[in-house]
Order: sequence, then C-alpha cells, then structure tokens
Amino acid sequence: MQRKKILILNILILFSSLFLTISCASTQKNQIPEPEWITNKKAVFPDAAYLAQLGTGITAQEARNNSIAQLASYFNTNVKSLVEGETFTYNSSNDLTKVERTIKSSTVTSTDLELFALETEEPYFLKRENKWYCCAHINRKDAWNQYEPIVRDNKNSFYSIFGLVAKTTDPLERIKIYNQTEAASEVFLGSLYKATMFSKTLTDKAFGDDREVIASIPGLVQNEKNNCVMCIKTKGDFGGTLSSTVNSIFSRLGFTTSNNAEKSNYIVESEVLYNEVKEDDLFVYTPSVKLSVKSQNKTLYVYENKLDRILSYNETKAKKNVCDGIADLLEKELAADFSSIIGLNK
Repeated sequence: MQRKKILILNILILFSSLFLTISCASTQKNQIPEPEWITNKKAVFPDAAYLAQLGTGITAQEARNNSIAQLASYFNTNVKSLVEGETFTYNSSNDLTKVERTIKSSTVTSTDLELFALETEEPYFLKRENKWYCCAHINRKDAWNQYEPIVRDNKNSFYSIFGLVAKTTDPLERIKIYNQTEAASEVFLGSLYKATMFSKTLTDKAFGDDREVIASIPGLVQNEKNNCVMCIKTKGDFGGTLSSTVNSIFSRLGFTTSNNAEKSNYIVESEVLYNEVKEDDLFVYTPSVKLSVKSQNKTLYVYENKLDRILSYNETKAKKNVCDGIADLLEKELAADFSSIIGLNK
C-alpha cells in the first residue's frame, strides 16, 4: 500500500510538472506585448532610413528565414527595376539622337542573400493568426558604409582599363579599349545600383561623376569612329559592285569612308582574284577575295574567302556572277568578323 501511495504521488508530481511546463511555454509565446512592427512596420522602420520586410512561419526560425528572404527578394527586384528603367542619350555624327542602355538587366537576376547591416527583430507568435512573425531590416546608412569599399574596388577595376585610352592616339585602338571596359563597367554599375538602394544621396555624391563617364562611352566610341576615315580601294571589281558593298558595310559600322588616301586614317584594300581557266569557249573561274585594313604602320585586319567554281560562255556575265557572289559573302561575314577581330561591340 505504501508503494502505491508513493507511485500515485510521483504520477501527480509528473503531471503537475508537465502542466506547468506547457503553461510556461504557452505563456512564453506571448509574454511581451504585440510589437508595433507587425501592424505598422513603416512607423517603426521608416523607408527613409530602413529597408524592412516581414516574414511568417509555423516556427520562429522559419519566420526569421522568410523575413530575410523577403528582404533579399525586395532588394534585388528593385535593383533590377532601376537597371531596366535607366537609359542615357548621346548624339551621333549625323545629329540623330540615339538611346543606349547603361547596363544589361541580366546583371541582376537572382536573389542575393549577402545583405549588409542586416538585423532581425525577435520573432513573435501572433496567437490570433496562430503563426510566428519576424521583421528583417537594414539601416540604409550603415549598409551603404559597409558596401562602399566594394563599389570603390569595382570603380578602380573599371578605370584601370579605361585609363589605357590616354596611352594611344590610334582611333581603332581607342575604340577597342573603350569596348574592353564593357564588362568592368557593368560590374561597377551593378554595384552602383545596389548602393543606390541603400542611399541614392550618398551614392550620387560619391560616384555621380563616374556614372557620367560610363554613360559617355558610346558617344566617345562614335567620336572615334568619326575619326576613323576609311579609304576604300578595290581591284578586279566589276561594275563597282565590290566597292559599293565595302563602302556600305563600313558605313553601317559607323565609319566614314572616302576615296582620298591622303585624308584617311586607314586604307581598306580589297581584291577579287578570278583565277580564270579557259576551257574552249567556256569561261571557268575559281574566284577568291582578299580584304585588308591598314594603318600607316601596320596591317590591322585581313579577311580572305573563296567561291565555288563559276562557269559561263559569257565573260561579262561570269564576272558579274563572281562579284555578286563575293558581295554576298562580304554582306554575311565581314561586319561580324571585323568587329570581333578589332574589338567592336556586337
């Protein structure tokens, strides 16, 4: 009997302890008043000073994680909107206004969880909704100060390439350098857009002039193209087909063409080689073309190609077919090949 009493007493103590534990756990969820940030987030974390987002979950940790994810998603969505929405204008040589994007929107495509000066409030269990709430927030000024060295490093990388322009006077070389800055300028601009999300005022003050430099590059490239006067010379041309085609291709690339070698920076020499073989009354050609771009000191570019055999009893017709075929080849390949070798933007 004594043992039964002791057993019953132990059971009562166990249930009492369990009841007290449950009561304490239940009370712990709501032992503090409901935080104002749940219903009035902007009053606690005003937009002018903070980036803040709420997250919910069935556990405190899930709510905390979701609040951070919501903040990261909000941050990158707005950076991407800035990227896609901003353009700049410049005037081309014929005074027509052109518009170019400053940066490809693909630079910011996914959630970046590396958020600076990130803090979270203590998760709170909202009994009426039966779920946990948490608020993740970033102090804009603190975050900008932490992120600024990264922006400055990206700026220095950009100028290490951009500064090479001053070391050459050759227009094509300068164009090539300008276009080599593209990747570095996009990384720099991407970081500028992120910094702007923290503080536009601080970013514009520290890096506004640099943004203008990057925005000016397409205009600088066009100015260099205007200085790249190309003298077009052709050999073996029939009916002016080759000359007309080469002139048109380089003009579309943005260069000035000329027939005056003395007033030109570069000589574009192109020649059609008919490689004729006479078979009785039949004209047989295995034609090829060679095109080169030369400065005063060196050959900068060479293009060579050939056609399948062309046969005709009429010499005029055969040569016309050769030049038409060469022109088609140049139209398909020359602009892209020249741009790739010289380093022009595609």
